[in-house]
Amino acid sequence: MGSTPEKRRRSEAVEEVYGILDKRNIQYVQFGLNKRFSTWYGSNVYFGKDKRTLGFKELNEEGSLPGSQNGHIGQNETDNSEYWLETLYVCEYCFRYTDIEQELVMHEKCCTYKNHPPGKIYYRSPQYTIRRVKGSKHENFCQCLCLFTKLFLDNKSVYFKVKQFEFYIVYATNSTVPMAFFSKDLYSYQENNLACILVFPPYQRKKLGTLLIEFSYLLSRRQNIISGPELPLSPFGLIGYLKFWSFSIVWQLTEGELRDAAYITIREISEVTGFRIRDVIQALKYLKCLRGDEINLNVIRSWARSNKVSQGFMIENEYVLFDD
Repeated sequence: MGSTPEKRRRSEAVEEVYGILDKRNIQYVQFGLNKRFSTWYGSNVYFGKDKRTLGFKELNEEGSLPGSQNGHIGQNETDNSEYWLETLYVCEYCFRYTDIEQELVMHEKCCTYKNHPPGKIYYRSPQYTIRRVKGSKHENFCQCLCLFTKLFLDNKSVYFKVKQFEFYIVYATNSTVPMAFFSKDLYSYQENNLACILVFPPYQRKKLGTLLIEFSYLLSRRQNIISGPELPLSPFGLIGYLKFWSFSIVWQLTEGELRDAAYITIREISEVTGFRIRDVIQALKYLKCLRGDEINLNVIRSWARSNKVSQGFMIENEYVLFDD
């Protein structure tokens, strides 16, 4: 059945406010000079009104990559293509973008963030470094990061009003190439510790999502608040959180503060982990360890062995570099 006028109006409203499209409109992203991959979702936020010209070129704005020709229609776009653009070229250091490969090559030779990433280091282990980048201080960087994110997350996230957000970005230690990030709304009424999270396609399956989720709870525990992510979670996001919540709860029950407790309540688990009560309940159901009002510790111990819980967490406290 075709879409009704009401559905079309809702779809147009979502596209207008959030830039979400119902199909992909950019085929590939060239991320830096040697990483190329498909987009996952469509978004109109890069484009001007003609849906073919990148917005900054159509508007003749400052801040384009070196060598850009304002008003130029992308060289890799064809009128007959189902895509608005075949390849978007994105700087892997600062997320600035163009539709011309040579512009990216020229830009990356002189990108400021190639040698000096933005923000302040909050965590530095031999393997990973996490930097806090303030949207109010590095507005252009954070806007470009949010635009890039919309090609890989199907959510109604803002992309220009970044001043009220902080961004926690993970790098390989001794590298200046971002691999993943999460954002945090500084004025969240629900005191959420995470608004949006993304591991960039070339760096997936390295448990970077788990690393960042752990760090988000470290931040909220430091503030002495019970917290959690902004809702609703995507299906993939929910799976990631259920695994993390479950791991953390099982660790507390087998290795942590609650390992010798004779009787354990959900509220006690919430207070020890920093998880919201509803999230604790979700995790316990996921673990299938509830027997009436009691937790079946045999199930917990079995899960702990199967998932190597005794090895502990990714974040190591000795490498945390918070301000005093």
